[in-house]
Amino acid sequence: MQIQPWRPAGAVGDRVRRWLAVLGMSGGLLVGGLAQAAWTAASKPDPLTRQSSCLVSSDPQSTPDGYGTTPVSLVFDGARLLVVTESELDSSFADLQLVIDKNPPIRSAEIARNKMALVFGRDLPDLVRQLRTGRQAVVYLRFWPTWPATESFAIPFSLVGFSKAQDAMDHHCQPPSGPGRPAN
Repeated sequence: MQIQPWRPAGAVGDRVRRWLAVLGMSGGLLVGGLAQAAWTAASKPDPLTRQSSCLVSSDPQSTPDGYGTTPVSLVFDGARLLVVTESELDSSFADLQLVIDKNPPIRSAEIARNKMALVFGRDLPDLVRQLRTGRQAVVYLRFWPTWPATESFAIPFSLVGFSKAQDAMDHHCQPPSGPGRPAN
């Protein structure tokens, strides 16, 4: 005896299949929309200088910090990439790093703004090239104080939309004009 899986038939089955198709397409559009909105270029206060400037920022990600959760964002100011958080970073293990796709890790021990911003500013042309061509950046952070010492937390960021946001930054936070669009 073989048991057949239950499948709605007739008009009910058709409606179920249509709704599933609509939900699947809506989910795909939602994910696509989120991926496109992962990076923005906007004039806002620089996390280090507090002066208003055009910055490229990622959507914030939440991560554990040893006591609760903290938001983490990537901010590019044209001269360096900042990892900005609301929790104090711990550089005592020398394992704070950025990894883009399968490239070698980029390490940094430069911490700024009350120990809440990790700075990546060395070899900027190569860093920007990796950000523009990469698919994902993972930042490894350790927070202080966590006693006993715990672990490095991996925070992934999609790089979809970084190139477009950087192009807008190069045009003073305005989208670059293209064919059929009037120049400002």
